[in-house]
Amino acid sequence: MVNTAVLAKANLALHIIQALWSVVVMGVVIASMAANGPASGAAKFMFTMCWFAIPVLVYLTQAPRFERTKMFAHPYWVIGVNSIFSILWFAAFVSVASYTNSGISDGEGKEKDEKIKKEGGCALFPAGTGEDPKACQMNHAAVGLGVILWFFWLGTTAIAGYAAWYFYQHSVSPFEDLSPAKHDIEETTKDAFSSNDEYALINKDRDEDDGDSRFSSHHGRSGSVTSYDTGYDAHPGNPVPWGGEGSAYNGIGGHGPVAMGGNGRTPSGLSMPIAPDEDYSYRGAAMR
Repeated sequence: MVNTAVLAKANLALHIIQALWSVVVMGVVIASMAANGPASGAAKFMFTMCWFAIPVLVYLTQAPRFERTKMFAHPYWVIGVNSIFSILWFAAFVSVASYTNSGISDGEGKEKDEKIKKEGGCALFPAGTGEDPKACQMNHAAVGLGVILWFFWLGTTAIAGYAAWYFYQHSVSPFEDLSPAKHDIEETTKDAFSSNDEYALINKDRDEDDGDSRFSSHHGRSGSVTSYDTGYDAHPGNPVPWGGEGSAYNGIGGHGPVAMGGNGRTPSGLSMPIAPDEDYSYRGAAMR
């Protein structure tokens, strides 16, 4: 199983090395072109490749990092860009190497000085190309650096190839984080089954507040439940806090009925209401 996180970091590291290495190659090629004599087309081509590497590396490293640009970092496009640059860098260092070796070979046939012929190598380069021997030396250095840079591009191309193959198999890039969010069941349910006050339900206070608000809105008043006196006894002989002139017992003396004790007497501390003048005693069915 391929660790895509490590693979992504390796890919980014290779791109950073490519950027730094391209700057080094550019400096060497500039030194070659600055030598006496006309600059070769091969050196100009490698110099151009160093400049083209800047936008290409910006695309390869930054496009997958932002949501708005991920659409441009399609795995098939990424492997295409890496493959094209691998081919172009191969062509760049091969062309410089071929030009340099060809100049040395031509100089060997054109050089008249036996001492220079005996020395060989870059000493024959001016006779074959008209350039300074320093240009030959810089070209050799550029070829060596170009080969190493080409291997770096092969590495990123291989990673891009894996990403393209993975996308072909699963229709998604391997570098996208599609892992589901972690859900700790134990952490979620321990409060519900714990007798410890520390793990009290987090919605308990909110539920109590909701109950208070429902009670207050039901009675059309503001305040908490504790502001109402609901502890009175509903015994008929006790006065209720909401009794008054509007009481339902106004028609029989303005007092509620008083329950009698078990011995038929009025409970201690209470007096019977004054009975009205009318006689409300039972007279039997025949009296109607």
